Amino acid sequence: MRPDHCLLKLRSLNLRVLFVFSLLLPSCVMAVTSTDYAYRFALNTHGDSAAWRVELTPAVYAASRRDAELRDIVVVNAQGREVPFADLPPASPQAHPYTLTARLLPLPAESTNQVNGMRVQRNANGDILIDQSPNGAQGKPTQWLLDAKRTVSLDSIEFDPSAFAQDLRIHLAVDASNDLQQWENRSDDTEIVSVKRGEDAVEQNKISISGEPARYYRLRLTDGDAPWDSAQAPVVKLSGNYVDPVGDRAASRQWQTLPVLATKSDANGGTDYDYRLPAALPVEVASVKLANANTAARFTLLNHDDGTNDAPLATIVAVQTDKSKDTPFSTFDAVRVQHLRLHTDTPLPQPPTLAVGWHADAFVFLAEGAGPYNLLAGSYAARRGNYPVTEALEKLRPAQADNSDSAWQPPLAVIGARSDVGGVAALLPPKVPYDWSKPLLWLVLIVGTLLVAGMAMSLLRGRSSSSNDPR
Repeated sequence: MRPDHCLLKLRSLNLRVLFVFSLLLPSCVMAVTSTDYAYRFALNTHGDSAAWRVELTPAVYAASRRDAELRDIVVVNAQGREVPFADLPPASPQAHPYTLTARLLPLPAESTNQVNGMRVQRNANGDILIDQSPNGAQGKPTQWLLDAKRTVSLDSIEFDPSAFAQDLRIHLAVDASNDLQQWENRSDDTEIVSVKRGEDAVEQNKISISGEPARYYRLRLTDGDAPWDSAQAPVVKLSGNYVDPVGDRAASRQWQTLPVLATKSDANGGTDYDYRLPAALPVEVASVKLANANTAARFTLLNHDDGTNDAPLATIVAVQTDKSKDTPFSTFDAVRVQHLRLHTDTPLPQPPTLAVGWHADAFVFLAEGAGPYNLLAGSYAARRGNYPVTEALEKLRPAQADNSDSAWQPPLAVIGARSDVGGVAALLPPKVPYDWSKPLLWLVLIVGTLLVAGMAMSLLRGRSSSSNDPR
């Protein structure tokens, strides 16, 4: 065989080897990433709505990976397709109806906080106290105070008909204050009329109010002669509304009562009591109840999830007596925690009971596609995308709620029982497949080397036989 022919065959063989290797290499290094979720929760959506609200349960918190920060939670429709799903925007404070029947507190004419021997102040509860010296101003009052007992937005002040024992026509102005010091006008001039003439009787006994919320209101006589002296102050009815975000949040709070799991003494003579929640819940309030009457102790509540570096959350003072009815609680910034520890330096005959309060994280999803819908939770790798749900809700609000209802929210989709999808395996890092590219590369190189060596040996034997040929 001629040497140039041998070199051509060798080059052709090398090209074929490299071509086969180039086809195999991509399949060897391709990585498969699983996006399966561990668990499925059925969502009960009764009725018809374009959007639904979801409030997480302890079971969902337990299913979600802690490091995912609740982003490994999605909602899918009946076709298994992910639908728009995001945090529920915070609702405006809810307005509650307010009514109060109260008697006006009379003030002498032209009186202020300390004029004509009289002083107006508040006690510890905010109630109005009027102190007047014996030499103070006398005569019919021309101003009256009202304590609404809380900060309210008044719509009206209505006089009880019994206040009009005789015909009258007066004009009143209304001011408002939150400290009995600074006053702002709420109604410039309203005519109050009571004329009893049989069928021609006229009675206007209501003052319309507008403006910012306040607790205290002052009625001022601007024209006419009011028939009421200091002992005959009329009864009025206050109507309006109030908002109480703190009270509303407390009323909607969920509670978990936890028995002690472990008790141990520390090196300084104190005692640690350990407790465990069913999942890492966003705890924001805690209370301690002592087991024995006539006992008092001070506790430090600690985040014990780390197990070593406990972070303090709150200081709680617990007192238990025979007359104790309410258990005081301490609030703090919400933190997701599962393991809690109470530390006290006070010796106790029995462990205390710990109760913690929390608010479930709320989400909203759009009813894209047909139901039923399911919530999927728990994944090592999968994370939901970002959806402009807030803008969508603003467009849905006029169609589903009165525009004046600032506290409107989509209806609640109740979370059902849990079932497995990917199971625990979806929560764990995926197994990395063995990388066959390097062994294959070495195999290809070795085979190629052997082929080249074989071709070379064949070439050398051919040349040797040619040189020994006597011809």
